[in-house]
Amino acid sequence: MNKKDNIINEIIKNLSNLIECVTIKENYKEFDKAFDIVKEELKDYYIREIIINNYKNLVISNTEDKNLDIIFCAHMDVVPNEEYKVTIKDGNLYGRGSFDMKSGLSVIMSLLKNNKTNKKVAFIITSDEEIGGFCCKEILKEYNSFLAIIPDAGKNFELIVEEKGLLQLEITSKGINAHASEPYNGDNAILKLINIYEELLKIYRMPQSKNEFMTSVNLSKINGGTSINLVPDKASMILDIRFTKENTIESIIDNIKKLSNDIEIKVLDSGPTFYVDYKLPIIQDFINKANDILGEEIKIGKCVATSDAIYFSEKNIPTILINPIGDNWHKKNEYVKIDSLYTLYELFKTLL
Repeated sequence: MNKKDNIINEIIKNLSNLIECVTIKENYKEFDKAFDIVKEELKDYYIREIIINNYKNLVISNTEDKNLDIIFCAHMDVVPNEEYKVTIKDGNLYGRGSFDMKSGLSVIMSLLKNNKTNKKVAFIITSDEEIGGFCCKEILKEYNSFLAIIPDAGKNFELIVEEKGLLQLEITSKGINAHASEPYNGDNAILKLINIYEELLKIYRMPQSKNEFMTSVNLSKINGGTSINLVPDKASMILDIRFTKENTIESIIDNIKKLSNDIEIKVLDSGPTFYVDYKLPIIQDFINKANDILGEEIKIGKCVATSDAIYFSEKNIPTILINPIGDNWHKKNEYVKIDSLYTLYELFKTLL
């Protein structure tokens, strides 16, 4: 068996074992099992465990210095699903987290295990990216780097240079109770929220496809009313807003306030946009190497989702955001193409 086959088998083994760990919110024992797999594979490195809001994170490095040349970053948590068993079919590996993002995590594990470098390198593994990414933001208050590498956006080796920012809001309105048969005597708090949402859609038009890279506003939840036969006097809605660099958190909230002076706005979570100038020499160097390995020009793209890359962008750390070949993250039949994992390994190896 040649070296390539050994690396692929190692990646598949670790990926399969990690997928079988049900690393979903607050399932702490399963996170411990997954992190133990990583620690055993990379036991020759400095390993630091960091607990933030009860969530365990690892920083694995070849130095105790916190000013680094390269930071690799991945998250161990996944979106809940029942597909925690691995299936291999037609050259693809199926299972929850196979693409988002235990495959990228497993590639980095093999990369660090099998390659030594004079560069100062760290591997940050978090456990809350799918529910906010607070851990990565906190860890980066201690660490800095010349370059970051995150296999967590796009697909088919597209280099992502822009991601939307995140703003999650709870908006509460008050109205006046009345009997449901006499709505004219009341002021319906739910309807007030619906009207606000409809007005917001006039400001931020709903994109019709991923090709329309613009700020989007999703009505995720709405709550209100205590009885069927009453006009509700209080209601709340939760908005998940993904915004482009042309907008800001402050400008979006100001636009909502202009729609009504009778609402309360609470920020549940927020994060900046991600942007990297792909004309930077360090990024151009990677692009040139990637073109050689892929045998074609790498595609440059934008991603409508949000990842921990936003926190590296906030610190002005140039970041390579790229994924192997796969699809269906957060959906049924999530998969990654096995051969593409070795290609990702080779791409990252050039940076060491």
